[in-house]
Amino acid sequence: MKQLEVKDLHVHYITDTALVKAVNGISFSLNKGETLGLVGETGAGKTTTALALLRLVPNPPGKIVGGSILLEGEELLKYKESEMRKLRGNKIAMIFQDPMTSLNPVLPVGDQIAEVIKFHNKGISLADANKRAAAMLETVGIEARRMGEYPHQFSGGMKQRVVIAIALACNPDILIADEPTTALDVTIQAQVLSLMKKLKKERGTSMIMITHDLGVVAEVCDKVAIMYAGEIVEYGTLDQVYRRPAHPYTKGLFASIPDLHKHVHRLTPIKGLMPDPSNLPEGCAFCPRCPAAMDKCSKEAPQYVEVEPGHMVKCFCCGA
Repeated sequence: MKQLEVKDLHVHYITDTALVKAVNGISFSLNKGETLGLVGETGAGKTTTALALLRLVPNPPGKIVGGSILLEGEELLKYKESEMRKLRGNKIAMIFQDPMTSLNPVLPVGDQIAEVIKFHNKGISLADANKRAAAMLETVGIEARRMGEYPHQFSGGMKQRVVIAIALACNPDILIADEPTTALDVTIQAQVLSLMKKLKKERGTSMIMITHDLGVVAEVCDKVAIMYAGEIVEYGTLDQVYRRPAHPYTKGLFASIPDLHKHVHRLTPIKGLMPDPSNLPEGCAFCPRCPAAMDKCSKEAPQYVEVEPGHMVKCFCCGA
């Protein structure tokens, strides 16, 4: 049985002036111990997907309007909010984008970790919760003596480690990391990624890594899903997507990365901008920017084509 299975998920934001189609029929699965990379430009629907998995899409204006989210065969969309509260942080935990806004500025970091442990372990004593919180800090490379310090006393990289400690405090089965290295410099980024790989190996935690950084994905992921305008346009193993990219958008992402072995005067960006999710094109969403676009691309939405076992692409160019 798959640990997590998402089928045909749709998420809309309904406002007075527009219907924003943030996620449009995405499907993917996650096996135990796997790491899936969810990759795409800003506005592709990656964070909304993560929030939907935890049923945290702000409502109003957001709403999960269709699809299925199965955790170990259980349908999460049928869970009551009280059941979801028990599940969040316990079965599925999330590292949010910005550690600055994830931590409470007026509570010592040790108390914030202990709070999660106490919530999910009824009957545990305060002393035991604090002992486990200290152990979690040590696990992420922070000395336990700093438990009484406040978030402002930590650097950006250390704050991110505290957020990881909170997320892992109850040993979740699945960890969702939403751009965990975006606000960090390259050295600290490498340390955080190394820590996450180490913890994944030691605990057997499955992960969903949300990022726009293809280098981060290559470092930690087993499978890759490329998102564009709320859809997964390409899906496969790391080797399949990185060595044999098939969708024009995926090829464009790789072409825009500087190559240290080539002397070029200019990078090759993908022309144009992602479409407005409140006014998506009729056919393929990537059609207005696609160098390989055909007439039918603007009128008809492509279906998935399996270009090799397990390697799925949503493109007419791959259908022949």
